[in-house]
Amino acid sequence: MSTSRSSSRPGRTALRAVLALLVVLALALLGLYAFIRARAGALQAGAAFTFDYTVTSTASEPSLAYSTLRSLDALTGSVAGQSSGDSLYLAWYNTPASAFQSEQAPGPDQAFTDLYVKDGQVYLNVRQIYRTLLSGLTAQYPAVSALIPNWGLGDYITQAQLARLLNSQPAVSAAGGYSAAAFAPGQMQRAYPEGALDGYLYFSPKQETGDVHITIGFPLRSLWSEFFHCHVLVELPGQGLRFELTGRALPGEYDIQAPASVMRDEDIDALAAIFEAVRSLLAFVQELAGAAQ
Repeated sequence: MSTSRSSSRPGRTALRAVLALLVVLALALLGLYAFIRARAGALQAGAAFTFDYTVTSTASEPSLAYSTLRSLDALTGSVAGQSSGDSLYLAWYNTPASAFQSEQAPGPDQAFTDLYVKDGQVYLNVRQIYRTLLSGLTAQYPAVSALIPNWGLGDYITQAQLARLLNSQPAVSAAGGYSAAAFAPGQMQRAYPEGALDGYLYFSPKQETGDVHITIGFPLRSLWSEFFHCHVLVELPGQGLRFELTGRALPGEYDIQAPASVMRDEDIDALAAIFEAVRSLLAFVQELAGAAQ
């Protein structure tokens, strides 16, 4: 019995790391919008944006979170979304931001996952993460598709539900303390990060942000141009990760509403059981494949 619990721990920890990172990155981008909104009048009403992102390891040995992102082919990709006031919508893709300028631009259903921030609440599309994980699993092991558990739950989970699912992971707890006020001009200080782009000015929050270090950069010309160009650095020393996002924001007015399909609190245990069942199924199939070789 103890062996089963031990073998399941890496799978649960990997899921916790990835979900927590998504929430931290979303709130970092919400802070970015609050910061640039105060400097670029055209962005006061709202903005649409696309960023290319890259994940690098800052640890001597790749962390579990980094290894999990690598296994999901998610070390590079793009983030697209809209913002309005303190509301935010984000979607993560495995394709570069340039894909959104083509006629075959990816749709929301092709995202790795998406996330809303509305009225101080975070909503993460955990069903889309489930679909993404399963698509990779069934592509590698087609025979297991009939054994995969049905969903039957709400599509989104809240930040409080996520913290419960992850057993209050530090990254989620730290994210709960973020607010747009932390990124107000008077609360920011000049920064000189490694990897700064030529001609960009960089700022970071004065207040402590726990195990998350956020630096925002932009060229002065963006204050008067149609697009506001941005360079965002998010470092998580505890996870041995560094996220670099480069992109632009375009002014616009957007009506961002909270998602309708939200999971009930009493279904969080069922969600954990679904992910554990998939993890166990994958371990079983891999064991059979290894024995057949």
